[in-house]
Amino acid sequence: MYIQVKCYICPMSEITLGEIQPQYCVNAKIRRIHRLLNTPYQEMIKPYGLRGSMLSILFMIAKTDVNQKAIASQLVLDQSTMSRDMVRLEKDGWIIRTRGLDARHTQLTLTNKGRTLLNEIAPKWAKLHEDMSAAIGAEQLKALDTIMNTLENLHHA
Repeated sequence: MYIQVKCYICPMSEITLGEIQPQYCVNAKIRRIHRLLNTPYQEMIKPYGLRGSMLSILFMIAKTDVNQKAIASQLVLDQSTMSRDMVRLEKDGWIIRTRGLDARHTQLTLTNKGRTLLNEIAPKWAKLHEDMSAAIGAEQLKALDTIMNTLENLHHA
């Protein structure tokens, strides 16, 4: 497979429209990687009526006492996605939300139905994760971590 990489050292004002090649855009590459990586996971959880973000939220609620804002931050979910997913998870009977000590804190608890769901999905998810990790390889996974850390540092600078 051939991948063209073109870097421009000249200022953007010197680049003409004809030189722009969106198929080589870093963002386009990341979106493509996301689609390629996400598809097997989505296919695995589709029969359960879940999306990937919902499953990640359920796993986090099952493993730790954490609030909605912390989950959104750790999973890099915007508040609208988080809120929409929480409503759906509660409506489907997989979680319970109760008020905490003050109005700013909501206690999130997995229901028995939610725990049964995760116990069924977890081995399938683990197998898929293992297969995907093996296919990608340790070196490439480390490169992804490096890219992610670089971008996070760039945005925090």
